[in-house]
Amino acid sequence: MPGLVPLTKSDIAEVMRIERLPGYDAFIHSWTAEAHAAEMSSPDARYLGHRASGGLAGFTILQKFREPTVRLRRIAVAAPGQGAGAALLRDLADWLFETSQAQALDLHVVTENHRARHVYQREGFVPGGGAPPGEGMILTRAAWAALPRRHHP
Repeated sequence: MPGLVPLTKSDIAEVMRIERLPGYDAFIHSWTAEAHAAEMSSPDARYLGHRASGGLAGFTILQKFREPTVRLRRIAVAAPGQGAGAALLRDLADWLFETSQAQALDLHVVTENHRARHVYQREGFVPGGGAPPGEGMILTRAAWAALPRRHHP
């Protein structure tokens, strides 16, 4: 899988296509093109993704980027269940902690989204963060640094 790349407004159609794939409607929201464009313009947001030969393979949306705890607002891949989401999540955490001053990455995960919860736990996330009780998970910089497969200083 190629590395993480910043996305631009020209990627919005692909982002919208992925977030509307069957099965995602129960776990993530979809936004209009205008909402994505507005979010991309925010200094507190980052859109990052993996590209494939046919277009976008997956994307993430970060919010609260200038705060100590950055929010993972959305992560979605074109081919769920094949490891692409876990790879995207690993690349995102590596990028965040290697290139920013962020001390933590938090997210909200629907209780019934067992596949996502399993991936988040495997990648070092624990219960907590700014979401409703039982739905928030957080990965601290220290927990990320302790993960054995990381190649960072």
